[in-house]
Amino acid sequence: MTETGSRNRLIIGVDGGGTKTDAVLAAVDGDGAITILGRGRGGPSNMRLCGKEETLASLDAAVRAATAGHLDPEHQADIAVLGLAGSEFSDVQAEIHRWVDDCGLCRQVRIVNDADPVLAAGTPERWGVALVVGTGSIAIGVDQSGRRLARGGWGHWYGDRGSGYDLGCRALGAVSEAEDGMGPETGLTARMLEHFGLENPRLIIQKLYAAGNVRARIAATAPVVLEAADAGDIVAWRIVKDCAGELVRLVSAVTCDLGFESDYPLALAGGVICRHEGYRSRLEAGLRAIDPRPSPVTPVPEPVLGCIRIGRDCLDNLDKSGG
Repeated sequence: MTETGSRNRLIIGVDGGGTKTDAVLAAVDGDGAITILGRGRGGPSNMRLCGKEETLASLDAAVRAATAGHLDPEHQADIAVLGLAGSEFSDVQAEIHRWVDDCGLCRQVRIVNDADPVLAAGTPERWGVALVVGTGSIAIGVDQSGRRLARGGWGHWYGDRGSGYDLGCRALGAVSEAEDGMGPETGLTARMLEHFGLENPRLIIQKLYAAGNVRARIAATAPVVLEAADAGDIVAWRIVKDCAGELVRLVSAVTCDLGFESDYPLALAGGVICRHEGYRSRLEAGLRAIDPRPSPVTPVPEPVLGCIRIGRDCLDNLDKSGG
């Protein structure tokens, strides 16, 4: 066993998306037990959406807060695992690697898709489907032989079906159609005006542009849509029904392409799906109406802990190989 195996090992985990970035510093003892030493939070860190400057600032704020008082250039973490939305692009990975090197906080780093930690934290044997529904949406599946694929995650311009952005965008479209007399009246109008603190629907676009990150601001209206649907607004109800159907299609694309023939574990993450029971129940009902069916279904409120588990596994593998 290497030197890292004879002491508590330090792991940095980061979960970043289109709205926020969570970071955790954890110590792992010789038995694999995890102790959280520090936590931090920053802004969005999807570089494709918010740019290099904001992404690196968010990562820096979250990681610095999590590691404060624990790490310095003489005492680095053994590994950092960053689960970041939009990180599959080589140029994004290069920028993140440069940032990690400049920080000097760890000996090695792994950059993974933000759905990978969800799978690590929310499935019993690390195979099944991980569905992330927050600002955007993506599903990643792994079969029992280790074959892996992703579906969704195309971004808001022509993807992110069923996401917070999709819910908000459809609802704002319904409000505009109602205002123009081109669609049915809906309680979404009054709810959106209250959400934005306005009296005229035509000023909503001005509020959105003033926010800078328009995508995130639209996605932030998702709870308004879900609450309106729960209250019985038919327009909101139809939007929620259609968006939940898109998520069913997304998961089904994964299970079909991986050839699942029997029940599979499903892990759910992201504020939109984890914080709203009605939306989650509609998704689960849709998936259980077709074969194969998800079982168990496990919400993962803190995907960043999945990053810690991935890091622990990486270090264990290095120990076993004598690396």
